Amino acid sequence: MKVLPDNSFTILTPDELPIVLQRLNAQVEPTKVFRFSKKHLPYQGTISESGFQISRIIHYRNSFLPVIRGRFEVESHQTLIHVQMRIHPFVMAFLGFWFLSWYGAVIPITLTGAMPNYMAALFVGMPMLMLMIFWVAFWSEANRSRSELTQIIQGQV
Repeated sequence: MKVLPDNSFTILTPDELPIVLQRLNAQVEPTKVFRFSKKHLPYQGTISESGFQISRIIHYRNSFLPVIRGRFEVESHQTLIHVQMRIHPFVMAFLGFWFLSWYGAVIPITLTGAMPNYMAALFVGMPMLMLMIFWVAFWSEANRSRSELTQIIQGQV
């Protein structure tokens, strides 16, 4: 079980790079700031000869939607796509700041005995519950994107 919201894997396909690029371009559209129409491709982002950076298009809020980066490696008779899924760096920075602020205030109060033990357990445990919710949100999206990306490229992990 992976704890950190970071997923790296490699997709192997017997097809050549131009075919892989064609399949990806058929499912990825350019990034837009505002998206009102529900008729669109499943992913948005950029694709080049060396790799891609995409994210799934969703119609709900999820700060933990993975940013998907891929790098192509051409070998004889096959193409390797090295994929890495991570949470947006701003979200990670915000979470780090929030946890440091939260525990920076709660732990000293708890250690001085200014708070009853049952209440201290609540204040110490609540961020862990939130982290678990964030973890589930990321991994559900990452697993979905992983299977969709494997189908789009028509390869094997």
